[in-house]
Amino acid sequence: MRRIELGRIVGVFADVHGAHGTLGRALEHCREAGVGTVALLGDLFDRLEQADPCAGALAGWPVVGVYGNHEREAALAAAAGGVSLRAETVRLLSALRERVVVGEVCLLHEVASWERHDPGARFFGRGATTSGRRPEGSARITFAGHTHYRHARDERGPLDIARGTLALHPARRYLINPGALAAGQFAIWDRAGQVVYFRQVER
Repeated sequence: MRRIELGRIVGVFADVHGAHGTLGRALEHCREAGVGTVALLGDLFDRLEQADPCAGALAGWPVVGVYGNHEREAALAAAAGGVSLRAETVRLLSALRERVVVGEVCLLHEVASWERHDPGARFFGRGATTSGRRPEGSARITFAGHTHYRHARDERGPLDIARGTLALHPARRYLINPGALAAGQFAIWDRAGQVVYFRQVER
């Protein structure tokens, strides 16, 4: 299995739902911003006929990410010879995972609650020392999609992202949803500067 890496600047896309034209426009913004990696948070498409155009829009981009139900079903069907998809589409779908963890970052499609994905249910700093150290093995920054609702929170509660940026504090833990790309919403994460920029493109 290949090693998963994130670039210095990451484009974060959730819930594309087959809107490959919007995906292409968002990728142009990413190119202008110097994005090196695209992170997918699931539901890239709804129907099989949308899979090839969406994968085609992502051609040439380093992609990491997770699948929703449609991607998983399409990958299984293609592996069994049940559907005809382009080879690059099959490669993209086969590389997606249920959950991706890279260092202190976790990518998921759906989060019912942070505790569900944190061993010991110690999210929000429960069990952490007064020095602010994180529980061993837990993600500090979790990106998730599914809800189509752009939002961000830390252990204190919801955060105000109305200005379109979120500066990440190294002692805080975050849950971030970039919104649905089907509605033109996505995010660009500058990992070096530790800032998430929430973006909007025309559908």
